[in-house]
Amino acid sequence: MHQNRLFNRTRIQLTGFYAIVIGLITLLCGYTIHLVMIRAFARTIDRELNTLAGTVHDSLEAVLQQPEIVDPIALKLLPGLCVTGNPCSPIEPDSQIGKLTHKQGYYLRLLNRNGRTIATLGTTKHNFPDRLPTTHWETITEDRGERFHLHTLRLKTIDNRHWGYLQVAQSFDLLDEYMHSLHLILIFGIPLAMLLIGGASWWLSGLAMQPIYQSYEQIQQFTADAAHELRTPLAVMRIAVDSTLEAEIVDPEARNNLEIVQRQVGYLTRLAEDLLWLSRLEANQLLLKSQPCCLNELVSDLEEELAPLALTHKIDLRLEIATDKLLYVNGDRDRLYRAIANLITNAVQYTPAGGVVIIGLDCADRQAIVTVRDNGVGIASEDLPRIFDRFYRVGADRARTQGGTGLGLAIVRAIAIAHQGSIQVVSQLGDLNQPISQSGTKFTLRLPLNGDLPIKK
Repeated sequence: MHQNRLFNRTRIQLTGFYAIVIGLITLLCGYTIHLVMIRAFARTIDRELNTLAGTVHDSLEAVLQQPEIVDPIALKLLPGLCVTGNPCSPIEPDSQIGKLTHKQGYYLRLLNRNGRTIATLGTTKHNFPDRLPTTHWETITEDRGERFHLHTLRLKTIDNRHWGYLQVAQSFDLLDEYMHSLHLILIFGIPLAMLLIGGASWWLSGLAMQPIYQSYEQIQQFTADAAHELRTPLAVMRIAVDSTLEAEIVDPEARNNLEIVQRQVGYLTRLAEDLLWLSRLEANQLLLKSQPCCLNELVSDLEEELAPLALTHKIDLRLEIATDKLLYVNGDRDRLYRAIANLITNAVQYTPAGGVVIIGLDCADRQAIVTVRDNGVGIASEDLPRIFDRFYRVGADRARTQGGTGLGLAIVRAIAIAHQGSIQVVSQLGDLNQPISQSGTKFTLRLPLNGDLPIKK
């Protein structure tokens, strides 16, 4: 399967589709899990903050006696509480308060009824603005840029007078560290996951295409075998018919029937030979010579040799070489000759009398470009995608009367692919009264140039 370009290209496309779809699903699931975990972490923080704030609030309201005055019992209740204007006692790192403030990032402060700070608990490096709280929950950013989630509760004295406010905050450091770790996992994990998905997709696409490729090989082998086996009986039939026609046959009806058989045997012989040749070429069983081939000489020879055919059909056959360079390609001259000859022959046969067929040669982007244009009736747009398929012919009845087998363009495409090239077609329905640039059909054969040879004339 790796040696067949069609299946290899299809497998690459399937791998890409698999990888994109599975990758998008994985990314979507990862993003969803990411959001869910962030929300769960944030809810946990809010719940812990609310629990701590409620516990401290209830404890303080049980001991506060005078509005805006921190009683000594409150200092004992919250060891390490630093009252504004008084020296602050250090907090033991191993104490419960120390673990809350240093390790878990909690910060506590008491405000008077005007929003001014009375006391703080926790690290003193933070600088929150002194103002009356507007909501119970808010997220603020202090001067150093650190973010805090803040919960504000109103405090009352034991005799139910308004004392001030309690604010308990928790730093987003823990959440940011968690997010940073998660982002690192995503940054390094996503490329690795995509590589694994790509490898799995390549394997799955190969597995899915294996039965199709086996069927394709069987059909190819059957076609080659059938064409090969037909050659001998067809040759015998042709010899027998030719020998009979060379003898004097008085009955004109019998002679006419034999001439019909002779034409049909000739058609079947050409069909078998083309089919066998095409099957071997597509199965890489036909060796192609790889040698420098001058396209300038090749198209000139073709124009000269096919001029009588064009004259017979009353077609103006022209050669236009738009470059002053000798264009060389690596390939089999006989095969390239046949490919371009097929294009020219088709153009001549399908262009009405009085038409024009132009053979063009140019180069661009390190590629040789051979074009065959005509101003015939053109090809309908619905037929264009299939004209390179085997046995597909536009106007099959006419093609049969002209001796076509329906394999000419399929052979052209196979030769182009075998030479690392490509073949394209554009067509527009029209008539002979229109300029050649506005009607008819144009085939473009692109072949990679041989960069090791001089191309200047």
